[in-house]
Amino acid sequence: MATVAITGANSGIGLRAAQQLSTQGHRVLALCRSVERGRAALGDSAEVIECDTSSLASVERAAAQVADIGVDALINNAAVFDLGMKQRQLSADGHELVWATDHLGAWALTGRLSGALAATGGRVVFIASKGLLAQPGARIRFDDVGGEGWYTPTKAYYQAKLAQIMTAMSVAEKAQDRFSVACLRVPAVRLDAAKLAAQPKLYQWAYAPKNAIAAAPEAVAQSYVRLALGQPIDEVYVDEGLQPVSVPKFARDAANRARLWELSTATTGMEWQL
Repeated sequence: MATVAITGANSGIGLRAAQQLSTQGHRVLALCRSVERGRAALGDSAEVIECDTSSLASVERAAAQVADIGVDALINNAAVFDLGMKQRQLSADGHELVWATDHLGAWALTGRLSGALAATGGRVVFIASKGLLAQPGARIRFDDVGGEGWYTPTKAYYQAKLAQIMTAMSVAEKAQDRFSVACLRVPAVRLDAAKLAAQPKLYQWAYAPKNAIAAAPEAVAQSYVRLALGQPIDEVYVDEGLQPVSVPKFARDAANRARLWELSTATTGMEWQL
């Protein structure tokens, strides 16, 4: 049986994936910002480790614990996307909060666990969004990645999700056969009632019809599980059926990917051992 670490495992797709893995007999390391909420959601089905992916110090502590245990797969599920967050917010490290949570945390956690993943020949899973199809001009704003001159919650989210695709492609090239890499393009997913209720009233009203027909989180969680357990895939970037999908134009550019790698290295102060 596998040992699988998953961030943001106390709600949504992450919670369902953790439950499915546990039911199948796998060891689940649930990396949650709140240990209390993680234990309340998962009970005894997982080992909860504190990890706030917006904090590089928290990521480092969590990675050390996971590495001591050993890990076969890492699912970088944790993300923030709150349309009510109209004003740009900063993480404890001074980075724009969405960029810090959705990209820098996943980048740093994977880097710190790359040796442990190589030791088991495991797999790392990054998470992108099908919503990028409606954002053909999405790009990494290298000269203002923190959004001082352009921030909206939507732009910040899709910039970070584009970065996940680019990071997955770069890691796959650098890791070669030491461990495998996948990036899952997640479709619109039905929000939990509590999460929907936390959104602005206008958003609740506008999203209700879409929420009714969106994919069930349990179904998308099955894709998480299949990827984490090493189901063969032909390409790095796949949809929920694990079929290859087109990579956004900006991400296909090797120079853009190299620049993102350099920026992420400089921002986190961490050199990968690949």
